[in-house]
Amino acid sequence: MSKRSKVISTGLLIVWCLSLAANVSCAAVSADEIQKMEQAMPAKPTRPPEKPRKILVFNLCNGFKHSSIPYWDKALEIMGKKTGAFQVEISNDMSAFSAENLAKFDAVCLNNTTGLKFSQSQRESLMNFVKGGKGIIGVHAATDNFYDWPDAAKMMGGQFSGHPWGGGGTWAIKIDEPSHPLTAAFKGKGFKVKDEIYRTAAPFYSRAEQLVLMSLDMSDEATRKQAEKPSDADTGITWVKTFEKGRVFYSALGHNNDLTWDPAILQHYLDGIQFALGDYKVDTKPKAPASGQGTSTVISGKGSEMDELLAKVKTYDWGQSRLPLTEVSDKIREAYGSPEKLKEIEKSLIAVLASDATYAGKQFVCRELSIIGTEQSVPALAKMLTDEKLSDMARYSLERIPGAAVDAALREAMAKTGAKVKVGIINSLGERRDAKAAAALSKLIGDSDEMVACAAVAALGKIGGAEATEALAKAKGAASGRLRMVALDAYLKCADKLAAEGKKKEANVIYKELYEPDMPAAIRTAALRGMVGATAGGEKKQPG
Repeated sequence: MSKRSKVISTGLLIVWCLSLAANVSCAAVSADEIQKMEQAMPAKPTRPPEKPRKILVFNLCNGFKHSSIPYWDKALEIMGKKTGAFQVEISNDMSAFSAENLAKFDAVCLNNTTGLKFSQSQRESLMNFVKGGKGIIGVHAATDNFYDWPDAAKMMGGQFSGHPWGGGGTWAIKIDEPSHPLTAAFKGKGFKVKDEIYRTAAPFYSRAEQLVLMSLDMSDEATRKQAEKPSDADTGITWVKTFEKGRVFYSALGHNNDLTWDPAILQHYLDGIQFALGDYKVDTKPKAPASGQGTSTVISGKGSEMDELLAKVKTYDWGQSRLPLTEVSDKIREAYGSPEKLKEIEKSLIAVLASDATYAGKQFVCRELSIIGTEQSVPALAKMLTDEKLSDMARYSLERIPGAAVDAALREAMAKTGAKVKVGIINSLGERRDAKAAAALSKLIGDSDEMVACAAVAALGKIGGAEATEALAKAKGAASGRLRMVALDAYLKCADKLAAEGKKKEANVIYKELYEPDMPAAIRTAALRGMVGATAGGEKKQPG
């Protein structure tokens, strides 16, 4: 092959790699479905944009991943192009929340995101973005986030606490503000929709803090029957709010794919998005709840009511009513903002773990501790790590609790367990990016149990750093079969981490190793993409 041909071939491969990365989110949407979206989409913007607008559509999931995500990605892309109201950039990379990157956008749309974890700098940049006058848009599962960041949950105006109204049912929606511009698509009339509806309970959901435009219509028997507790009587569907200088638009509609070609719902979303962008000036003043709406009773961490609820949690088993569990969850959320109350509640939950509570009851407690747990929960959870039956639920909590005590507990337990439990603990150390675990994990690369060896290699890839990179460099040459593929992928992650840190030269050394002809095609493709990115980005000057 001539030199010119090689250049052309390489160039085409680069273009293919980059286009593959850009279009992967829409791969699940068929041509017929795209045509339906285009036909149902509004033909023009509700309001002419004051200037060119750009939205960051973010779709990362650390929890449940909705199949409707690529549908909304595509629908928003079509909406922006057809109406000219905005253009979109789609991402699932948390680095998109850097202050420098957010400066390019007028709004952020959380497309069915779940379990997002923000670093302190990312928290500050997103808050400054919205408070400073930009917009945030939430599609359906956007409220299934911020469990360790109450200020952001307050900004969104709600937080997921269950969905008694499943996606296979049809539920009644009432228009709370029939004369409001953002409900114009429904012509002042309520409607029924087949979709999953999220409960977003107090304290973050409050009619005193936001203007609720639509909510569930409990006069409909089928809708009312699904309610599990009194506060379900007021379940918001769409709301808007002003957050300092910024704007928030959220709609719970968006679980089922076919909503992305429903003309009224698409118009409703366009109106709300243009509000969030700042092009559609509408009233956001909250209105006092009607009689019976938005009421709840606060229960302190101490006291007989909480004790009674936790006594029911201790005996709870699957198939029984979840009402005591949801009531405990609600009381925990109501205690947000009061560290003293949360500390007392945490102590009560720890006591349940130490009791003869059912497996299901302890699993529920671990889920709650994953949200409010602190280092005071670590000793009780650490005791569960070596129990094959309880280890997974303990790890679920520990992975989400900040602090060095968690990492130390996981490292200590790793040396005391059999292969099955050990693999889980190794995974947790990887998820927490515990650099102090690198030495012990490196020794496990040669473990006789392939599952343990593969888990150790994968964890080292997530941790990165000099020690992990050196171990993986050796492993990729010595390993074979499945372990070799895991090692190559982990080694690639180390290069990606170096590139993200601005260490382009070090990253390129690894990328070039992984682009050798004897490497698997998928690894070579990823390595080439890495080299292109590192070359395009240049070398970041290191301090000192």
